[in-house]
Amino acid sequence: MKLNEKQENMLNGKSGEVMSLAMKTLVNYGDAFQAKRLVEITSAHVAGSFGIFAVKSYYNIINRIVTDGLKVKVPTTVNPRPGNRLHMVNQVVMNKQQFLENSFKKMGIIPNYSCACYDGVNVPSKGEPVAWAESSAVQYANSVLGAKTNRNSVMIDICSAVTGYVPEFGYMLDENRRGQILVKLKIDKMDASALGFIIGQRVVDKVPVIEHYPFTRVALKNMGGAMAASGAVALFHVEGLTPEAPDMKSIFDREPEKILTITQKDIDDLRTKDLSKTTSVVFGCPHMTLEEANDLAGYFNGASVKRPTCFCMTPAAKTEFEKSDRGQKVTAAGVKLYDHCPVAAFTVRRGNRHMLTSSAKCFYYLAGTDYGTKEDCLRACGVKS
Repeated sequence: MKLNEKQENMLNGKSGEVMSLAMKTLVNYGDAFQAKRLVEITSAHVAGSFGIFAVKSYYNIINRIVTDGLKVKVPTTVNPRPGNRLHMVNQVVMNKQQFLENSFKKMGIIPNYSCACYDGVNVPSKGEPVAWAESSAVQYANSVLGAKTNRNSVMIDICSAVTGYVPEFGYMLDENRRGQILVKLKIDKMDASALGFIIGQRVVDKVPVIEHYPFTRVALKNMGGAMAASGAVALFHVEGLTPEAPDMKSIFDREPEKILTITQKDIDDLRTKDLSKTTSVVFGCPHMTLEEANDLAGYFNGASVKRPTCFCMTPAAKTEFEKSDRGQKVTAAGVKLYDHCPVAAFTVRRGNRHMLTSSAKCFYYLAGTDYGTKEDCLRACGVKS
């Protein structure tokens, strides 16, 4: 890898030992993927937000960064908190949570605490190089915003944030952002989250191009999150909708490797068939935005939920929503509002296995969970859909 003079000086310790360690990490990372250089980034997003007691080496490095007085060089956001910090289990399992949050504050990281960092906080423009972790956020940055990032890991995100650089390879390069698999739709009733789950399973780590469909930004968010969970997809395109795919000719530079057709039966087969077993209902994974919460609010007006129900939202959206008339009507119906990660927070116990969610991402990650459409979840809540 070829470094410029400034990067060489950082690597050789002229900005301190910890900065040198961060640069060595990035250089080794880049060398492993045959990157030719490091590029400046405009933002970062950190995934390692859970204070799990077991990952001692992570805390040692964070502590060294803070002790050395290093700050992030670009706007940097961070993933959700794992759950209620006062809960007895979290006090033991997540006993490094307060240390992490204090450290992030000292480093200058924006305390958004959400996987949906792009919801008004960290919003790069098309073509901007960024260093994001968190698979659903990476999907959104690449696919919906047209920014450039790889699916980075914990520590690579931190090293990039404090140095301001990331190795240039993979999806940082235009030639690797071309479409590979064409996805055709034979669907009567769209469920974007389920569609993303199926695409992720079938294309694994390829770049799918979905034939034109008028997805909303919320639908793109939820579809991408599911795609990144069931597969390893970090970039998708939608013909005539996403920034890099004005038409099929623009995004395919050769014939598709494969044509994949998704049918209504594929979507329906993912849904649970028996809502009577449902024990609780969860909306929001990735975090719900204010737009999503407002969209759901009308269904709960004057109602009373029959099963424990919660919205998992970005902290900013939760704060605004719970003050609004709509939010107060939702909570009056018995809905709980949370701003933590549902996957980390909701441990499914024996005898309480049928939690229902409209998030195919949450369904994939959380054992014992059932999947349903938004309408299925509303019916399970006991409100009209």
